[in-house]
Amino acid sequence: NPKILIADEPTTALDVTVQADIMDLLDELREKFNISIILISHNLNLVTERSDRIIVIYAGSIQEIATSEEIVQNPLHPYTVGLMNSLPNIVEEGQKLTAIPGELPDLTEDIKGCCFAPRCAHATERCLKETPELYEINPGHFCRCHLFNGSARISGGARSG
Repeated sequence: NPKILIADEPTTALDVTVQADIMDLLDELREKFNISIILISHNLNLVTERSDRIIVIYAGSIQEIATSEEIVQNPLHPYTVGLMNSLPNIVEEGQKLTAIPGELPDLTEDIKGCCFAPRCAHATERCLKETPELYEINPGHFCRCHLFNGSARISGGARSG
């Protein structure tokens, strides 16, 4: 009777029907045993549909924490915005998906500044030198980005559908 179940990529390489069955099984276990589930996945659609809260991690560092609804409606960190913009939206016909430019940093090397800065369109000199704190932007919504140590916002962050 664990209090927490960690499901690391439980649906990777499975077709959508089997994915749904696995997620339904996890939901049943959660309800039956009154447990919390930590779902680790690269499938952002799956995570946003089946989670209460999301932690977005890039290069081993937490970049954003919020409710699933808040992540979908109001992503703040440039990486989260990029992830959300790379998801297909069934409401928009002819939608162009946006890729995040650049490559992951070499994690065997010491990263100075923000780990996402080399790929970020909003990066400043400060981003390249100083690692940002995890700022609480709204109650329960945290973002590790120098853009949010005040009240700045990234335009185009919200997503509909």
